[in-house]
Amino acid sequence: QVFVCGDDMEAKQMVMDIARALGLTPLDQGSLLAAQEIENYPLQLFPMWKFPVLLSLALIAFFFFYCLIRDIIYPYVYENKDFSFFIAISIPNRICPILALILLALVYLPGVLAAIIQLYRGTKYRRFPDWLDKWMLCRKQLGLVALAFASLHVLYTLVIPIRSFVRWRISNLIVSQALNNKTEPLNTTYAWLSDSYLALGILGFFLFVLLGITSLPSVSNNVNWREFRFVQSKLGYLTLILCTAHTLVYGGNQFLRPSSYRWYLPSAYMLSLIVPCIVLVVKFVLIFPCLDKPLTRIRQGWERNPQYSE
Repeated sequence: QVFVCGDDMEAKQMVMDIARALGLTPLDQGSLLAAQEIENYPLQLFPMWKFPVLLSLALIAFFFFYCLIRDIIYPYVYENKDFSFFIAISIPNRICPILALILLALVYLPGVLAAIIQLYRGTKYRRFPDWLDKWMLCRKQLGLVALAFASLHVLYTLVIPIRSFVRWRISNLIVSQALNNKTEPLNTTYAWLSDSYLALGILGFFLFVLLGITSLPSVSNNVNWREFRFVQSKLGYLTLILCTAHTLVYGGNQFLRPSSYRWYLPSAYMLSLIVPCIVLVVKFVLIFPCLDKPLTRIRQGWERNPQYSE
């Protein structure tokens, strides 16, 4: 992109034509008052990463203290059990997938909101609100931060078998069965749920990585717009469905279990499902022909009230 500003419209248009002839994309930034801001662009430190990073830090703080209350303070108060070591592995391994799922949903939420706004206005030629514009511009950064948290979740999960707490639980179960001379039979239902949960997680993470690779400029420049849109939109929503299903299968049976609500607080993973489910439900409604057809016409240039084209 080439940022252009100036008070002489003819001169500015000439510069923009030269930029297009060179294969660049000119972007009109308005009058000369914007010149100082444009000159400071190279000095800005990750300007498009500010919102994703601040949002991630806020979510990390919220879910950390939320899990701290439910998983450490509550057992200590009511059961006199010290699970403070959960801070090292267990709580981060809850926070990382929660943030990955929420941030992935936030990548696709502005597109859903934009579709609703366009349907309401009946045109694509009116600008979106500034907050939605800025949100849509940082979707790539939100997706990459989400991928980073998903990758951390994978690493944390891989070290679970070597944790002292896990090995203690397994050895304690084996000793208990030996003393009682009784072996627990295989629960086929639980085995199916466990394998389904793992399979959905593996497939979701694979597509997550594919989305991240496709967003790299060196890769996206070698695919056409239709291919890029297919990967980032169609496969993106499939990734969101798989990751949401992965979370639902993991603990779907806890929704109606009273013991899951400590101090009337639901499990953190239940909170992580709110935004993804809203996005998927609204997107499912938008693909109905009665809404999809007018939305497609609007995005192809049709207007309900042509006087709004400005």
